[in-house]
Amino acid sequence: MPLFVLVFLASFAGVTTVNGGDGCEATAHYLGSFDPDRQRVSLCSDAAMQGQRSLGEVARHEFFHAIQHRFGYGGQGFLPDALLTPLVRHGMDDREVMTVLSLYPEDEVNGELEARLASRIIPNALIAGGLISGALIHDDNASGPIGKIRAFLLPR
Repeated sequence: MPLFVLVFLASFAGVTTVNGGDGCEATAHYLGSFDPDRQRVSLCSDAAMQGQRSLGEVARHEFFHAIQHRFGYGGQGFLPDALLTPLVRHGMDDREVMTVLSLYPEDEVNGELEARLASRIIPNALIAGGLISGALIHDDNASGPIGKIRAFLLPR
C-alpha cells in the first residue's frame, strides 16, 4: 500500500497528517511526532529524507503511536517486557536503544521501542487497519482493548 493511501485512510480514521510542525524547525534530527490531543501526525519530510529512515517508516512509527493511544495504552505500548525485550535485542541497534532510554521518560520507553520496531516490520495496510479499528471501537468510557471491543459490539 502506498504511503499516500495510508495517510488517506488515517484521515478517514480521524488522524490528520501535516508536513512540518514545531519540532521540525526546533530540532535538526526530529523526524516526526504524534499529538494525541489533536490526533495529528507531523512528519518532518526534509529531515527524514536526509536521515537513515524513509518517510514511510517515520509515518508508520507515528501512526503506530496513534494506534497505541486509540486502544488506551498511551506511551506504554502493547507488549509486556518479556516479549518486547528479545524483540528489541534482535531488532534494534544498541545505540538506538540507548538513545531511547536516555531521551524518553521511563513510562514512555516501551511504547517508543515498540513503535520503532513496528514501523520496520508492520506493513502500511496493517497500520491502516489498526487506525480504522481504533476509530470504530473508540469509546471514552471503555477501558482497555477488551472493554473497547465490548463497547463497540454491545452499544448502550
